[in-house]
Amino acid sequence: MDNVLLELLLVLLTGFLPVAEIRGAIPLAYYFFRANPFLYVAGLATGLAGNLVVAPVALYLLRFIERVILDDNGRLSSLRKIYVKIVDYARRKAAGHEKMEFAGLLVFVAIPLPGTGAWTGALVAHVLGMRPKDSILSINLGVLGAFIIVLLVVEAGATVLKMIFGV
Repeated sequence: MDNVLLELLLVLLTGFLPVAEIRGAIPLAYYFFRANPFLYVAGLATGLAGNLVVAPVALYLLRFIERVILDDNGRLSSLRKIYVKIVDYARRKAAGHEKMEFAGLLVFVAIPLPGTGAWTGALVAHVLGMRPKDSILSINLGVLGAFIIVLLVVEAGATVLKMIFGV
């Protein structure tokens, strides 16, 4: 039982990590729990929960960091200038495409490739100035999309390997 809890914790943390996210949590859950369907579903749910929590946490951290940079009394003036220049540039480029932000962010997060997950989605949403509620919903729907895609790929890959090698 202790081993199972540790493995579930590892799946949860993998789902939360910026690089791995759901793309790493599902294969890890498969590796740990493939022999027990109940634990496999629990592992999948745990990894998904770890990734769904990213959006609110990341958006909060980004707002906090932005306040520190912008409210600074001089120590970070160079950083503030660079930050304001980058954010202004991004928002100018995105102007006129506000209707596409929600769907675009959802699709961006749903594509299970490196650099396209919930952490990057939260950064994009923050820089574009999207409302937090819209950002969280869009990112989490994208995470669900990535979850489905990665789960299908892992299951299909495992099935093909079983057919080829008879394991």
